[in-house]
Amino acid sequence: MKPAQSLIFLLSVGCVLLVFQIVLPADFHPFGYKLKAFNVLNWLKEKPAVASKLSSQKLLQLQSQTDALAQNDTTVIDSLQLGVERMADTTGNQITEIPAFEIDSASGIQYPAGDSTILYRFFANLDSLKSTKELIRILHFGDSQIEGDRITGYLRQRFQQQFGGCGPGLLPLSESIPSRFLVESKTDRQPDRYIIYGNPNPAPHSRYSVLHSLFRLKGDSEEPEKAVRQNFSYRLRNVGFKKATYFQKASLLCHNAASPIEISIKQKGQEGLKRNLPASDSLHIVDFQMSEKKTQLMFSLASSPANDFYGVCLDCPHGVAIDNIPLRGSSGLEFFKINSSFLREQIRQMNVKLIILQFGVNVIPYDAKNYHWYEASLVKTIQSLKRAAPDVQVLVVGVSDMARRKDGKWFSYPNITQVLEAQRNAAKRTNSAFWDLYQVMGGQNSIVAWANTTPPMAGKDFIHLTPKGAQVVAEFLYQAISLEFKKAKKTTNTQPS
Repeated sequence: MKPAQSLIFLLSVGCVLLVFQIVLPADFHPFGYKLKAFNVLNWLKEKPAVASKLSSQKLLQLQSQTDALAQNDTTVIDSLQLGVERMADTTGNQITEIPAFEIDSASGIQYPAGDSTILYRFFANLDSLKSTKELIRILHFGDSQIEGDRITGYLRQRFQQQFGGCGPGLLPLSESIPSRFLVESKTDRQPDRYIIYGNPNPAPHSRYSVLHSLFRLKGDSEEPEKAVRQNFSYRLRNVGFKKATYFQKASLLCHNAASPIEISIKQKGQEGLKRNLPASDSLHIVDFQMSEKKTQLMFSLASSPANDFYGVCLDCPHGVAIDNIPLRGSSGLEFFKINSSFLREQIRQMNVKLIILQFGVNVIPYDAKNYHWYEASLVKTIQSLKRAAPDVQVLVVGVSDMARRKDGKWFSYPNITQVLEAQRNAAKRTNSAFWDLYQVMGGQNSIVAWANTTPPMAGKDFIHLTPKGAQVVAEFLYQAISLEFKKAKKTTNTQPS
């Protein structure tokens, strides 16, 4: 058949199929069988369901407000007055007052039995930073909803504006597929990576990092025990939120029971710093202090392929560090797979004071009669965290709104409220704080409104937030935490204890 004849034939078949798609109803029953057919006209008429609470105009207003609140060159100088924040530029000369988000009972922090003192220890740590000059950490765990530093990045900026700190925090040693637009990481060859979530690739032991992973340098196939030298470089791009575009302290997390490790760092315009770690069956966090603000560095490692490496922290010497830990495909139930004593040691050495758990996106699509199993698993997970870190508070973030198509329209998944109730009950049973993101977004079908703003605040998959939408969610969360901090200060009239 000649090319022209082939083209005419394909066009003819396409036209016939198009006619069938227009003519056939969405449901038809040939020879007694019930079938569904794609209908072009129905598809063209498809409209999302109307959101129930927040209008597009209100969402865009909130988005504009977050842009103002997270300005790169501003610092919070007064946030104790309810309902307003006073922001100053770097010179301290220009002061701007910006209204805070309205936090009602539905969008505030919820406590089991109304015990609002649950977060007081964390608030005390925040309040004492000016005098202690220490660095405290918040670990933000989540699924793909927080991937790419969404939500976490803005939350980090706001905390660092008020309490000090800088840098993007904890990063994996290496990423074969970059997931953080702020950080460019490179290495001469990818190390072996072992993970316990998504599609697991288990390590020969359970001493995983809080990132739920560990790395080992690739050895020589002919001499597998021979020490390997490898370089890892990190460069912070001058994009996004200002506080995360530089650092003044770099730390390497490793465990070298097999053999000693030689570590050196190289920086432009500065002589390399070296450390030699003797073999030890414990966690090492090796710190390198910088004389000034830095945007890039290179680690050079000489190690046996049997030693474990976890990640790099790029921070300031004091203030708040918030680590973005997205576990794609996870429901947040893998913590108990990490060696509990090793998890405890990480949390202690990293000075973690708050853990935020934000999961549920991977639970919703699987219908079940009830979610008692999920509640029980989440309780087990939180309990494993609290056993590892009794002094660290846990904040559970309820699942966000998600929609699926039905009869030509998009509606929230019907089981969202059941999953939310399981998460709320798990928080209650473990004496943890809870934040209802579903209600904050506007409740049923709210994801539809978020996806249809210009620019959109949620993706057209009606599941994931865009960076703009993530800003709004993060500001709501920041304001909810900030409001509780202010209440605690007002109640005690001194530093919360």
